[in-house]
Amino acid sequence: MIMAKDPVCNMEVEEEKAEFVVHVHHETFYFCSERCKEKFEKEMGLIEPAKGIRIWSRFLKRLSNGADNQFGDKPAKCH
Repeated sequence: MIMAKDPVCNMEVEEEKAEFVVHVHHETFYFCSERCKEKFEKEMGLIEPAKGIRIWSRFLKRLSNGADNQFGDKPAKCH
């Protein structure tokens, strides 16, 4: 029985029976729970931002593109 340590909570996890596993750059991480796995993925930047954040980012990008088109080559000024 090979044991691994959960990198989030340091709990011992049996590799063969682990339900929650993440492979990153030729390295495998084992987790005791889905919660620990998700926390690890978020901290490592492996999870995509929530859909609402992506929509907001697209809105801001379109808004800035519209401002660029409105003012042509000149930078926008506040007054």
